[in-house]
Amino acid sequence: MKSKRFFFALGILALVCMTGCVKDYSVKVSSQDLRFGLRPESKTVVIQANCKWTITKNDDADWYTISPMEGKAKDSIVTVTVADYGGGDYRGSSFVVSSPGGHVHRTVFVSQNRLNFYGIVNKVFGVMSIERWDTDYADQIIEDSYHLYEYDPYDTTRGQLMYFMENGQGVQRNRDLYNHAVYFPFEYEYDPANSILHIVFHLDDDSLEFYDPEVLCASDSLYRIFHEFQSHRWERADMRKVGTLNPGEKDFLLRSIKQRKGGKPLFITK
Repeated sequence: MKSKRFFFALGILALVCMTGCVKDYSVKVSSQDLRFGLRPESKTVVIQANCKWTITKNDDADWYTISPMEGKAKDSIVTVTVADYGGGDYRGSSFVVSSPGGHVHRTVFVSQNRLNFYGIVNKVFGVMSIERWDTDYADQIIEDSYHLYEYDPYDTTRGQLMYFMENGQGVQRNRDLYNHAVYFPFEYEYDPANSILHIVFHLDDDSLEFYDPEVLCASDSLYRIFHEFQSHRWERADMRKVGTLNPGEKDFLLRSIKQRKGGKPLFITK
């Protein structure tokens, strides 16, 4: 009797495995961030998959095309082509490469924009959105780690604002203390050869924080930065222009920076 029950249990286990187990699909892409200039251009992505795959756009953007939109289990080359763009601002989209049933999928971001970092000088920018995600040791995005945080860039009470001046100095409102908005200075330098924005923040304990994000987009209305803030942890942030610095405001900020002592905030406003 025990033997019959044992073989009956094995039969049930085999049936469960045949009907409930998901095949170990693998899909990898050679790049998950395609950046284009304003002119018509094509770039390729190599898809490495052990299964059939399909591509789906995440929106109805018609300014770029993808070919082919599906393929078989082998290394395949996909071509992404953008049209001519007469606008001066950033535009972005994304598409997903998926295995059958969508069990494994890879997101590829596509952007097209003008890069003129010096257009942000003497302007005030507020945080509009921050995207964060992790990558595995094959540098593929871990899809479940992706998070999008959206903000009101025009929030003049608690929002994060950055004031850029033409002499490489700036002021950031990065958090609230004592129920007031607190401002601290920073220094910046742009490396046009590598599109890197070097920023040094002067914090409240007189310590320094260094950032070297890549500038993906920069115009007089928006700039977008991208960097690995920890090992295999990435961040992309959009900053929207919310104002322009007039000479009086700029002089006030410069005087405040010079008068700052002992790591204290530049000034606190209600």
